[in-house]
Amino acid sequence: MAHILLVEDERELNQMVCDYLTNAGHTVRQTYDGSTAVREVFQTPPDLIVLDLNLPGLAGIDLARTVTDQTEIPIIIVSARGEEEDRLAGFSAGVDDYLVKPFSLPELAMRITAVLRRTEQRSASETDASPAIVVGDITIDTERREVTIAGRSAELTAAQFAILATMGRHPGRVFTRLQLLESFQDHAFEGYERTVDVHIGKIRKQIEDDPATPHRLVTVWGVGYRLEDQ
Repeated sequence: MAHILLVEDERELNQMVCDYLTNAGHTVRQTYDGSTAVREVFQTPPDLIVLDLNLPGLAGIDLARTVTDQTEIPIIIVSARGEEEDRLAGFSAGVDDYLVKPFSLPELAMRITAVLRRTEQRSASETDASPAIVVGDITIDTERREVTIAGRSAELTAAQFAILATMGRHPGRVFTRLQLLESFQDHAFEGYERTVDVHIGKIRKQIEDDPATPHRLVTVWGVGYRLEDQ
């Protein structure tokens, strides 16, 4: 069972979710605004965050970016904002799952279990594997979660790191958008694939000499992307 940080400003819903997850065996810390939540995250890091987007103080999407930029803590968004652009913004911020309100509590519990299981499997896989992946002048250190290009450091979110590491383990292989989506998202659905394009663009800004004419991370038209083994 997990230590969960619940960030939800609707107090009745917050208590309902807290009670359900506590009865399921989890330890739940309740917060009601983004500013308090970000302090809680870094003072006592949880195993997982359940996060609403519409929050007083620090907005939920900004909180998500702060967490994913600096930690490996998985995040599940629960929000009334269910439009495609909202879901894409969430996944682009590096969250692991997105559940639209109103939602069922058993489904939320199921998704929490799935995200935690995938996180544990990913950590075990990285522990067993060699910590360094080298593709041309790119070095991907899976232990330190660091990427360097010809000795220069790249700043990547957890989702972007997962995409690059997945491709780095199989240089020259073509990955579809859906396959890359599955590298960082538990429930990979067609329709969210545009999220991958956003991440690829940001990765290119970090690893390419000229992102407009990439030669390391290239597009295979009509299929997906490939990391060249130069």
